[in-house]
Order: sequence, then structure tokens, then C-alpha cells
Amino acid sequence: MSEACFSEETVIEFKISENSFTIWKRKYKERIYSYKLHCIDLQRRDSEMTALGLDENQDSTNITDNEQSGQSQPIEICALNDKEYCFTKQEQFGRVYNPNEYVMLRTQIADPSKLAFMVDIYVHDVFRTSLTVPEHIGFCYILPSNMPESYGTCTMPITGTKRQPIGQLSVEYLIIRPLKGYASACLMSPDGHLFKILGGIDVGHRGAGNARRTDKVENILENTVASFNYASNHGADMVELDVQLTKDLVPVIYHDFHINISLKKKRSQTDDEYLQIAVKDLTSQQLQLLKEKYDFVDDDPQENQPFPTLKQVLETVNPSCGFNIEIKYPMLRRDGTWDGAADKLCDINDYIDIVLKTVLEYGGKRKIIFSCFHPDICSMIQVKQKKYPLLFLTQGQTDKYPPYLDPRTATVQMAAYFSLSQGFLGTSVHAEDLLRDTSLVTWLKDRGLVVFCWGDDLNSSMRIKQLKNAGVDGVIYDKYGKFYYEISSHLIKFDLICLFSFFSKRVDEYSPKHNQLFVAEAKEARKALIEVIAGTGDYISSISSNNSSQ
Repeated sequence: MSEACFSEETVIEFKISENSFTIWKRKYKERIYSYKLHCIDLQRRDSEMTALGLDENQDSTNITDNEQSGQSQPIEICALNDKEYCFTKQEQFGRVYNPNEYVMLRTQIADPSKLAFMVDIYVHDVFRTSLTVPEHIGFCYILPSNMPESYGTCTMPITGTKRQPIGQLSVEYLIIRPLKGYASACLMSPDGHLFKILGGIDVGHRGAGNARRTDKVENILENTVASFNYASNHGADMVELDVQLTKDLVPVIYHDFHINISLKKKRSQTDDEYLQIAVKDLTSQQLQLLKEKYDFVDDDPQENQPFPTLKQVLETVNPSCGFNIEIKYPMLRRDGTWDGAADKLCDINDYIDIVLKTVLEYGGKRKIIFSCFHPDICSMIQVKQKKYPLLFLTQGQTDKYPPYLDPRTATVQMAAYFSLSQGFLGTSVHAEDLLRDTSLVTWLKDRGLVVFCWGDDLNSSMRIKQLKNAGVDGVIYDKYGKFYYEISSHLIKFDLICLFSFFSKRVDEYSPKHNQLFVAEAKEARKALIEVIAGTGDYISSISSNNSSQ
């Protein structure tokens, strides 16, 4: 399936996993059965039935056979395991159903409203061989009306060969519409997402760290312009920031899905005197007028005020500071609760398009990576554009957070297979998983994935150094500045030259027409490090002085 076409056509994905198939007919319940997905062009089917003089009550097997003869849209399949994560063609009689695996099927088409799908079901003999032909026992249709939204689950009856229901199929679907208004060339990185890392990238979590940095004179609040600039001026290669949409569909920077609005004067507040309201239920202007529960100070300078817009931070934060933009979107947990609001603000395609268009318009030459915990959002970002790379966020196996329902989020391995199947740059892994087993870093990198990590366990310079020594490419951590100066003397950072969405070359090879400010900083860092090696300089103070002058 051509990646070039992804920016022009709609991509449709289906997921088969545990409990997808339910067979009611007793004679087939304990049998081995397989499934195969076909596309049906509704316009062509209607014209062919008319030409053959068939009506809806007549047997149209010959029409179905014609559609399966290779004239319909190709469908690719992959399974999230170590050998089958690459999409490939379906086999003649499909794939044997295994409730313990996660399978994805996909196709692309110009107009999804004119496309339906048919799933054929076959049963196999226990002693089957490659020459054994399975028995066709039934089928079901997935119509456009079964998929009213951009993603969800649809359940269809499986009809037997004698036109009796023999079971049902429940399948998750995802419809990815192309990003409109941009030429394909604008959505592609001209030279791919290449970058060289020595010593690992330092990423400031929400800028200088979560909540408010009361340990600093600057008294910096998380996810603000001041916080991002502070981290950048104190050595951060990138900052991590959280983006979500307001009621009027403006991308703003804020971590939590809900905020607590004070109902009384601040001095008389208790925990019971706050009204919790979702960010998505307030306009961007209303957010600017709020008094936030934690540590909001009325006389904070504008750059240290919460709820800056994505446009604002793209325009005002130091342009040499890279962004790791995490897109916030509600997700269902395994216990049935929601991380975020269950009711949707808008269609998920529109949600992502708004964020992408803002970044494409105001991102300039800034180094930008996208990330998200929601697997389908990650797929959408990857399909809609290729200019900015993407990291799939996973919290893995931990007791610190309730697990998500989606199996792709359950383990580092599943996250890796999913990332490989979609062509992501890499994964951003919960540090607890990597500290428990540092060999996972090698396992991921051996499969060609870039590895970032995040989590409260990284609030220790010793653990940061441990994971960097293990080969982690990027570390996202709090209290930026404090831990950076504890570990930076052990790092070789000057060879990180990331320009044009992570396209990189060594400093000496770079053309003068490119970003001179960043190249100058890199050369200054190299000079300082050489002096340290020679025993005549202080690398940390040199870099600090260089950054503070920006």
C-alpha cells in the first residue's frame, strides 16, 4: 500500500482480537475456523446486478466471486507479534482465528461511502494440510451505515450458507480521512526523520517540570511559555507539552482533562469548594479568565500563565527548543472508567486535523515530535502526514496507573509491534518497565525503534544516567536544570544536530544557508567540550552561559 497515497485517500482499519467472533452453531463451536475480509464496490455491484438481470432476492454468488477475483480494493493484514507485524496480503482462505492475538486489516479508498466489506468464514479439519480446502460456512457484511463515526465497534450477524444466523462478529474500526488543504509535498519530510544522538536527548517534562517549580526563584508553572523557555535556556534539547482542544476548538497547552474552578475567595477555600469542569467544556477565552486550584498566582507574568495556545507557544518559545507534542484524548480503561470525558468534543479526524494544521502553519523549522497514548490517534497522525515523526506512548505494566483497555497499550512488546506495523519513529516507554529490565532497551533498538522514556522514576539523576547508559535515546523528566547539571558532565551532547524535522548532518557538513543560530550553538558546545577534555575549561558553565544569553 503506497504511503504517497495516504495523503490523498481514506484509510480504513479493522481490528480482530479477543471476543471478536462468537459462533452459536454447536457443530462449529469447537472447530478451527478462519476469516477473510473482502471489499465490495457498491456502485459496481449495483451496475453488474442490473446488467445480469438479478434482483435482491436472487442468488448473486457469481457477483461475489467476480468481486473476489482481484478486481476489488486490496486488503492487507498484520498480526502484532515478532514475525508478522508487517502488513502483507491475505492468504487464499484468510487467517485462522486466535483469540489471544491482535490482528489488523487495512485498505484505502477515495470514497468510503461507496465501499462495503464482506467477511467470509471457513472451518478447517483438525488434520489439515496445505492442500486441504476448508469448508465455507458463512459470511457477514460490514456496511457504511455500520460505521457512523470515525472509530468505534460494530457488531454484525454471521449468516450461514443456508441463510440462518450461526454467530456474530464484533470488530473495531478506524476511518482515517486525508488532511485537506495541503499539497502532499508539504506533508512529507524531504529527507526522512534522521537524527544522530550521542548521550541521549534531555526532554523537560511539561517544560521545567510538572506543577509549579517553587524550588526556583522564577516560580515557574508547568506547561507555560516561561517553563518551556526556562528548560531551553538550561540545556534541554526538547520540552514535552500536552495539547487538547477547547470548546471552541482551539488547541491549548494543559495536561489534565479537568480543571477545578474556585467558588469562593482563595483564602477560604477547602477541597470541597471547587467545581470540576472539563477543559473541552470551556472556550479558550473562558480558560484565560479562570482562577485555577493549584498555585495560580494572579500577578504571574503573561508567559507564566496557564492555558497558552499551541499557536502562542510555537511562536514565542525559543525556536532552537524542540517540542515533543503529546496529544491528549480520552481513553477507556480496563475497569470501564474513562481517562478523560467519555462524551466526544468533535470527530476524531477533525480533532487531529486542527492540531496538525496549527503545527504545519506555525511550526517553522522547529524540531517537533508527536506522541500519544491513544493508538488510533497515533495511526491517524502517521497516515495524515510524514513531516513530523511520532512516538507511541505506553505506560506498560505498572500499578501506578489503571491499565487501558486497548491491548496495544498493555506491554512494551505490544507497543513495539504496533509501532513497527505503523512505521512510527519509536516508542516512549514508562521508565518503570525499563528500570525493571534494561534489556528491553536493546530489544527495542534491535528492531529499529527509537526509545524515549518518561515517569516519576526518572526524578533521580542516578536513574537517568542508568537508562542513558543502557541506550535510551531520550529521557523526559521533571525539575529540569537540577538533574541536568548533575548529569551533563557525563554526556556528549554537542553532536545532536536536528534540523528540518530531525534531518541531521554533522556541523562541519552543514550549509551556511541553514539554521545558523543552532549551528553556532553546536560549534560552541563542541569547543567547550574540547576544552574540558584538555582540562582547560568547564563544559557545564560554558553551555549555561551560552544558553542564558539567548
